Amino acid sequence: MDTCQLKTYLVCAVPRVTCPEHGVHTAHVPWAEPGSRFTEAFECLGISVLRATVVQSRAAQLLRLSETRVHDLMHRAVERGLLRRDDNVIMTNLGIDEKSIHRGHSYMTVLTDTDNQRVVDMVESRTLDAAKNLLGTSISEAQNPHVRSVSMDMWAAFQTAVEAVLPHADHVHDRFHIAGYLADAVDKTRRSEHSRLSKAGDETLKKTKYVWLRNPENMTPKQKELLEHLTTADLETPKVWAFKDTFKEFFVCIDIEQGKAFFDNWFQSAIELGNTHLTKVATMFQEHLEGLLNYLKHRTNNATAEGLNGRIQHIKASARGYRKFDSFRTAVLFHLGKLDLYPHKSP
Repeated sequence: MDTCQLKTYLVCAVPRVTCPEHGVHTAHVPWAEPGSRFTEAFECLGISVLRATVVQSRAAQLLRLSETRVHDLMHRAVERGLLRRDDNVIMTNLGIDEKSIHRGHSYMTVLTDTDNQRVVDMVESRTLDAAKNLLGTSISEAQNPHVRSVSMDMWAAFQTAVEAVLPHADHVHDRFHIAGYLADAVDKTRRSEHSRLSKAGDETLKKTKYVWLRNPENMTPKQKELLEHLTTADLETPKVWAFKDTFKEFFVCIDIEQGKAFFDNWFQSAIELGNTHLTKVATMFQEHLEGLLNYLKHRTNNATAEGLNGRIQHIKASARGYRKFDSFRTAVLFHLGKLDLYPHKSP
């Protein structure tokens, strides 16, 4: 610590006790937790600095510690926080989603508490076993009966894992993932149609990618004018886009019966259009209709998960990546787990 701008070191020889039965033990001291290299007061300071800076290297500079010591401090805080998690905090609506870790097909699975807006835990990979393990270890027996819904995309492993671990909970396919599937159908249609038109010298769809993907309410006046012009053209892309835009009405249906009637009409019209990409998405929606209709029952979505995913990405980018998944998990739970991190109650 500093005293009058001078480094001050306090040195204490902590007594050690030799026991014939239990071996050698160091006596407990009132100013530090067992096994810690820091006083409780300094740990509190270090945790506060880490929470403010986010980046471990910056915290290390301010605390005049090595990055290894800062990581150890963070790891101890997360372990402490996980042990203190209260089963009395009811988790009613959860979200489970995948997140890319590295380039290529490298993923992790993130479990979020929608009601309390926090990351519950995360596990490497997005396989069925990984998802089941994440749900099984993160949700206690006391909390399990209280979970009413789990928001997810249409990845089969997630749905099967939820059915196995939380059989009483409804799986909900939320509007963010639905919109993503429909936007992908529009974009694939645009690309194939633009390729065909450009060979004939028609550049109508050139540089229009984001016109089709952006919501009209977020467009500039110029983009709205271009969209209005394009939707009057006798092309396949505007027709598929119209199905994407119309599906928004599903999420404002007042009940499951109305939602089922809307979907049946929308699905029939989508199939009749004959667009390969739209037909594939519509068929997938029909196969997962129960999860779609459950949205109208619970009105929950993965907005919290998507927001936390953005913050997870910020943590990853600020540190310029993590070589080890365990280090990444520790950082995410430290900042987004809403854990009681301090040696004592947070000052």
